[in-house]
Formats: sequence, C-alpha cells, structure tokens
Amino acid sequence: MLKATAGKMRAASFWTFIGAGMALCHLMISANARADDNTIRWQMPGNPPVTITDGPDKGQGYADVFLRYFIERTPEYNSVIEHASLARVSGLMKQGQHVCQPSLLKTSEREAYMEFSNPVEFVLPYYVVVRSDRAARLAAYRNADGAIDIARLMHEISLTTVRQEMRGYPPVILSAFTAAAGQKNILQTSADDVAPFSQLASGWVDYIIAYPDEVYWFARHLKLPISVKFIYLPIAGHSEYTLGYAACTKGPWGRKIVKRVNEIVAKAGRRPPWIEAEARLLDPEAAKRYEEVYARYSPFRRQAK
Repeated sequence: MLKATAGKMRAASFWTFIGAGMALCHLMISANARADDNTIRWQMPGNPPVTITDGPDKGQGYADVFLRYFIERTPEYNSVIEHASLARVSGLMKQGQHVCQPSLLKTSEREAYMEFSNPVEFVLPYYVVVRSDRAARLAAYRNADGAIDIARLMHEISLTTVRQEMRGYPPVILSAFTAAAGQKNILQTSADDVAPFSQLASGWVDYIIAYPDEVYWFARHLKLPISVKFIYLPIAGHSEYTLGYAACTKGPWGRKIVKRVNEIVAKAGRRPPWIEAEARLLDPEAAKRYEEVYARYSPFRRQAK
C-alpha cells in the first residue's frame, strides 16, 4: 500500500515537473515572439548616395538620415541595422522574416511580398545618362522638348545599354526594357551601381538609366578624366519626380511597422530633414530643378500634421 502511494506521488511529481517545464517553455517562446515582434531588422544595401556605408560621407545618404530620424523617435522598437544586398532583402521578405528596407521604389512585383509606407522620399526621376561627347548619337530619339523616346532608343541595336538586376523601374522604362528583352544591345548586369557608370565612362555602353543624384555622385567618385563628362536627358512620358517608400515584409507585422513610419513622417513637417540631404546630393542645375518640382508636388504638405 505504501509502495503504491509512493508510486502515485512520484507519478504526480513527474507530471507536475513536465507541466512546469511546458509552461516555462511556453513563456520562453512567448518572450522570444514578443522580442522578435519588437525588433526591426533594417536591411541596408550599400547604394550611394541613397545609403552610404563607408568613406568620409558614411551615414550621410538620404535614406541614412531618414532611418536615424525614425529610430530616434521609436524607442519602443529595437532597430538593428544589417548590411545586405537587395537580392537578400527580397529573399528574406519572401521567406516572411521580420525585416524592413527604408528606401524602395514601389512596383507591382514587390507589392506581392512587401508592405509599403506612404511616401518617404521625393527625388528627381530616372534620366538617360550619356557621355557629353557621344550625346549626338541620341539626337534622333529626342522629341521637340528634348525628351528621349525610350522605347525607340532601346530598339536601336547599335546603341548599347544595361539593365541592372533587382533595380526597380517605373512603367515607362520597364515597358521599354520588356519590349526590347533578348536584344543584344540590352546587357544584363548585377545590382552593383558603380558598374554601369564605369562602363559608360569607358565607352563600353552608349547610355544608361540613372537618377541625377547618382550621376553627380559617381562622376565625382570615379575620378573621371576632364575629357569625360556625363550629361542626363529627360525621358518622355516619365513623371517629373519619383517617390521612395519604406517597405517591410508583407503581413500584420509589416503593416504595423509601416503604420508607425507613416506617423513619424507625418509629424516631420512639410520638409523633412532627409529632403535637405537629397538636395545636397545634386549638382547645381539639378538642385534648382528639384526645388521647383518639390514646390509644385511635395507629398509632405498633404500628410504633414
């Protein structure tokens, strides 16, 4: 009888121990889930001048300025900055991991696995970039206003350009690339932003598609000879500006983070500090155009509180 009672006590103790262990495990899982829920892993590709990860201008890209502004005002989140390629960013988001990127062009393809904020960045749009000594080759593809018919230009197989892997393009440019897919004059290249400018400077390609701030940045940092100068030409049918967005992994967590981004941006006023950073990264002519376009179209005057 005593043995039976002792056995029951041992069994009860065993199940009590198991129950306590399961409860502790549940608490640990819940704690880890809460920690993960409050951690934002910001993915930062090194693509100057948007994000600048090294050199004397480190941290002065306009996405860098925005991210610091956001982090300083959201102590409730544990923001972790990780350097990653855009391909890795997309891969992590498609896996459903809790990551964000502070500066992306919104495209229909990306919207399938990303949650986008309201506009965060306001930049001048893509242009056709060419060496000044070769600009005459593109004259036949310019309209009366001087803008390039990008679809006609890309169909000219004697003029070579590059399409960068993972880069987002607005509809008018994406449509032209799609229509010209498979042509020998459309070269596929990696996501490395410096490569197209090096290829353009060397004469290996005839023109590229890039932003004015990139033109100004790489023209200075490639240390080009005096004889090589980049100029950029507007693209017909393209907007006068481009909007950039913060993006997080699609789902409830991502929606929660972009909602917080929207709140922070709305309180930043009609001219957030990262806009000043963008203006500083332009050559004088582009900076003047930027101010004119910003005065007409700035999205922040509508959402500022």
